[in-house]
Amino acid sequence: MEVNIRNLSKAFGNLKVLTGVNLTLRSGNIYCLMGPSGSGKTTFFRILLGLENADSGHTEGITGIKTAAVFQENCLCEAFTPIDNLTMVTAGASKETRKLAKQALLKFLPEESLSRPVSTLSGGMKRRVAIARALWVPSEMIIMDEPFTGLDEDTKRMVIRRILECTKDKLVIISTHQEEDAGLLNGILIKL
Repeated sequence: MEVNIRNLSKAFGNLKVLTGVNLTLRSGNIYCLMGPSGSGKTTFFRILLGLENADSGHTEGITGIKTAAVFQENCLCEAFTPIDNLTMVTAGASKETRKLAKQALLKFLPEESLSRPVSTLSGGMKRRVAIARALWVPSEMIIMDEPFTGLDEDTKRMVIRRILECTKDKLVIISTHQEEDAGLLNGILIKL
């Protein structure tokens, strides 16, 4: 799969956020988007996800692609358990699906946390649920907007190992402020 972005531009009033962005993104790669706050990383993701329209330019190859996302906000159902947050994005919550969701989450969280409402979890644990959910959803492309926010160094490295295990044939785009993250992800660095 290949996604082509051609001359993509976006402004909010007089503030130009993206100007003439040209990229070719291929599945099987992790792309690490870097730039200072306000450089357009989140806006770029919102355009790819169809949540925002570009002022000019276009994308090719993205229509119909199954996409999962981790937003800067976790976007979890706080009253639900981590298992419920995973199974709600798949085709049902059968016993077998719940068992598989639990197995997936055990790679990210201690077992005792899986039956508690997400609202009772720490910020870093919530972040891991959001990442696990994005990896759980059947998809061809995964977009992660600053997924490592709130994670300590050891936890971040564990999460990166899980991302690498789960995304071998997918197109993955991750925004980060740390060049080290791009190195840990074996990612292709893109500066905005």
